Amino acid sequence: MSTRAPIDVTVTLDDGRALGVRVWPGRGTPLVLLHGLLDSSAGWDELARASERPCYAIDLPGFGRSHLPSRPRFSAYADDVVQVLTSLGVRDCTLVGHSLGGGVAAAVAERDPDRVASLVLSAPTGFGALRLAELGSLPVIRHCAVAVLPRLLRNGPALNAGYHAFVTTPAGPGPADELKERLQTESHRVGPGLDAALKALAAAARSPRAFHRRRLGYRGPVSVLWGDRDGLVPVAHADAVKASLPAAVLHIWQGMGHHPQREQPRRLAAFIEAAAAAAAPAPLAERLAA
Repeated sequence: MSTRAPIDVTVTLDDGRALGVRVWPGRGTPLVLLHGLLDSSAGWDELARASERPCYAIDLPGFGRSHLPSRPRFSAYADDVVQVLTSLGVRDCTLVGHSLGGGVAAAVAERDPDRVASLVLSAPTGFGALRLAELGSLPVIRHCAVAVLPRLLRNGPALNAGYHAFVTTPAGPGPADELKERLQTESHRVGPGLDAALKALAAAARSPRAFHRRRLGYRGPVSVLWGDRDGLVPVAHADAVKASLPAAVLHIWQGMGHHPQREQPRRLAAFIEAAAAAAAPAPLAERLAA
């Protein structure tokens, strides 16, 4: 595995808010990596170091080093990501989104399809209602969860119990040590980002323009991955992904929960590399001759 270290970049948006980005220089078509709920760009470190491609892992609004979104909607998250990619000059990328980041990635691909050579979605949100988001849409429950969450994240047994209750199945794998350590370290500042994300997830499921109610405006190649023991984003949502993105090719990994980048990192790296290699844009000379 490569020992290359990321470069921390901060991109200031048009409205003055800032988003944090980890950048790993490399060769070839870049990977753009969007993390899931309560995670950050740091969660992609092992995968990025395993790749020779340039990698751009973005802290979604409200997480990591990024300011909160302008409003709690997928469209706002997607607008911010597009601004970051424009600022950094990233084009013809393979866009990878996990969980919350999967829903945002789908919105980015629809907004700016010419920028996205291929789309890789891992247990993407936005293709149906989520139990956690529906509970969190109730103001009293959401405010209590945001207030209590820092304490729960610092309590190892409580974190394990919550993970098995909401993220994986009771028989599924628990949180990886790296994720547990980072959640506990960052526990004091996750509340506002979680609050905005839960509102966005609930709104995404209820909107008349929800992904699962229409065909998305992205026609490029789509690779979709799910673990059969995912307890947060049900694998049953894959049917809606196929209806919204007919080009999508679905892969279900047996025995895996919600976090392939931690449960099966080498297999995930190979999966993403295959998707990126298959969608690599033709050399400029070939495109000009076409």
